[in-house]
Amino acid sequence: MATAQKKLDPLREFLDAVVTRIEALESHCGLSSGVSSGGGSGGLSKTPSVRHISGAGESPGLKAFDKFLSSAVYKFADTCDDLGDMDNLGKLVVETFEGMRYVIVLASRAKQPTDMKDLQPHLTPITDAVTKIRALRLKRDYDNHMKAVMEMLACVSWVTCRAPSQLPAPFVKECIGSADFWSNRIRKEFKGKDAPNQIAFCDNSKKVLIELAAYIEEHHKTGVTFNPKGVSIAEAAIVLSDTPASAAAAEAAQKTQKKRASVVGNVVKGGNVMGLMSELAGRRTGDGASAATGLKKVSKDQQTWRKEFKDEKPKPKVVVQAPAPAPKKAEKKKKRGLPILEYQERGTKWVIENHTTETATSHSGSSMLEVDVTDPKQQVYIYNCDGVTVKINGDKCKSVIIDTCEKVNVIFQSIISGCETVNSKKLAIQADGVCPVFTIDKTVGITLWLSQASVEITSFTTSMSSEMNVSIPDGDDRKEMPIPEQFVHKIEKGSLSSEVSDLYH
Repeated sequence: MATAQKKLDPLREFLDAVVTRIEALESHCGLSSGVSSGGGSGGLSKTPSVRHISGAGESPGLKAFDKFLSSAVYKFADTCDDLGDMDNLGKLVVETFEGMRYVIVLASRAKQPTDMKDLQPHLTPITDAVTKIRALRLKRDYDNHMKAVMEMLACVSWVTCRAPSQLPAPFVKECIGSADFWSNRIRKEFKGKDAPNQIAFCDNSKKVLIELAAYIEEHHKTGVTFNPKGVSIAEAAIVLSDTPASAAAAEAAQKTQKKRASVVGNVVKGGNVMGLMSELAGRRTGDGASAATGLKKVSKDQQTWRKEFKDEKPKPKVVVQAPAPAPKKAEKKKKRGLPILEYQERGTKWVIENHTTETATSHSGSSMLEVDVTDPKQQVYIYNCDGVTVKINGDKCKSVIIDTCEKVNVIFQSIISGCETVNSKKLAIQADGVCPVFTIDKTVGITLWLSQASVEITSFTTSMSSEMNVSIPDGDDRKEMPIPEQFVHKIEKGSLSSEVSDLYH
């Protein structure tokens, strides 16, 4: 029975390859039997896009991702459709994760690039879908829903995470709490009401993040898993952008040929002794000659492994070369999320996050980002920016906070509360009006440009900071003064007194 089963194995493998080719051709011709939903997502396809079919079934990671799409993402998209008045949000969410799937397919066929910038052009499907979602204008009743979705979709940046700077699974898990904040507001709003679709929206959005984190933990623990035997990313992308069904059929045919070639008679080569002996027996001719016939015999004086063998020739001296200097490690670039410039009703503040010179130029045509403050109660929060200038238009705003920024310039008129900097480097802040307080914490390199009106009013609170300077008007010119960072402390009559070091006098 076992022998008969072995004889049928090559036939079964051949038939599997044929079925794979037929399925690929059906998908290419639009004959896929996947289930569709006819809600607001416009006939949402529940099968992988034909654009990515060439990677289907190739790696366990890809199969697991398709299972994740079916069990979590498609269900969440259906929930969005069931709510109604959500435009095509469900369809765009699916497009976002389809773009993520494309990156996984690409990685399964390509080697890891030396510079991860080579992956950036292939993230366009993801960023385009997220941009479309951000541009949706839904009813005010769905504000919390949109914010929950945007917090959830922050997880898409995991494809750019790389150990040791950032592990992707913990990055996705951090998004769960952010999305839950808005989902809990929805739960609270509809608590005790007959609104199962609202609760399903909250549960399914959280399920997407939990299952994605589990998938990444198993298949991409240190980052997107690339194929060490694959081609370059550019070549893999060209193959995927051509005729996907033909590529799948060619792959299936190639696998079939390899499997057929591995069969010798009725014995499949497995690297075992029986397979080797069977092949040698097959090579024996009628006159008794074998595969070893005609080989020269090695005499004892040529058997160098014997103890009595002595090589009397002087061994050449080995010249030890000095080790080449180790190449300098490339500087690790700071991890950034998606660039944001938006006004948030919650907290009445403008948020500017993750902008660089390049993103600011693409947004406004220059490295300057402008914010229009229309209410003195509004705040401005600038986070994780590099090499940009932020101009705050408007007579007054409540406060300005600059957090984890480098080489950032800020210009404003007047501030009611104060301006605060923390964990930043190389800042320049210009107050054209009045700013009562500057709070400087853990900042290295900051210059404050004050107006004449602000000179007599402004105070400075500093801690764990250095290289601080203040520039004030001095007639037709300006005068620059350092803010002390060295002090002399004395104990006098049981109490501690402090004064500025003589360096500043």
